[in-house]
Amino acid sequence: MTPVSLPTVFVSHGAPTLAIEPEVPACKFLGGLGKRYPGVAAVLCISAHWNTTRPTVNAVTAPKTIHDFSGFPEELYWISYPAPGAPDLAHRVAGLIDTAGIPCETDTGRGLDHGAWIPLRLMFPGAGIPVVQLSIQGHLDPARHLALGEALAPLRHEGVLILGSGGAVHPLGDPVFALGEGFPTDRRAIAFNEWLNRAVTSGDKNSLVHYRELAPSAVHAQSYPDHFMPLLTALGAAGPGATGSVLHQSWYWGNLGMGAYEFW
Repeated sequence: MTPVSLPTVFVSHGAPTLAIEPEVPACKFLGGLGKRYPGVAAVLCISAHWNTTRPTVNAVTAPKTIHDFSGFPEELYWISYPAPGAPDLAHRVAGLIDTAGIPCETDTGRGLDHGAWIPLRLMFPGAGIPVVQLSIQGHLDPARHLALGEALAPLRHEGVLILGSGGAVHPLGDPVFALGEGFPTDRRAIAFNEWLNRAVTSGDKNSLVHYRELAPSAVHAQSYPDHFMPLLTALGAAGPGATGSVLHQSWYWGNLGMGAYEFW
């Protein structure tokens, strides 16, 4: 069977409670997103919640479900997402990254953190599609994360869905954009989100790489920019000249922007 060519995708995974809130718009969206990609043979997920010095990929046969959060409802800690791993794909990913001149490591024990399993459990609830996870890097260098994605571009022609998981607007810990149920969305968060939509849909890689200098209220909208790096990697993996389209827009806890994008 000939592998399908796929776009690359970025989704916002919100807070862990998204996994148990079917009435929330972003949860409903993710619950239908998997049907958009019927030919997926495997998923490579770049999650904001695995941060390493060098790019690292998990070469695990049966990755465990990691509950890397605290203070949330007990039912979240009982959730398991038993998708198989794909060690062969993991080594293929590491090889592509190494060939691009970026040293890459493999990890034979790492499971799937909530940045990976929350959207994947909603997208592919049967847990039958193999999943490999790739880390972001502690330096949080936008250009480096774009280059990391560029190294992965061949995979999307091999039936691999490259999925970045982070947050379109993610002001965690920032006092300017407070977070909480029922909170209003700050106009400055909206301005950043609108800028991001324009940059994505025009394929403006330069602006996205330099978003900290160019986007309005960027230092607040991405107060610690780990959740922006997976978007850049997904964009890079779509290949030269790629542009994006908006798949979803909503707000969660007031100022968490739940935007999702598809890149071709």
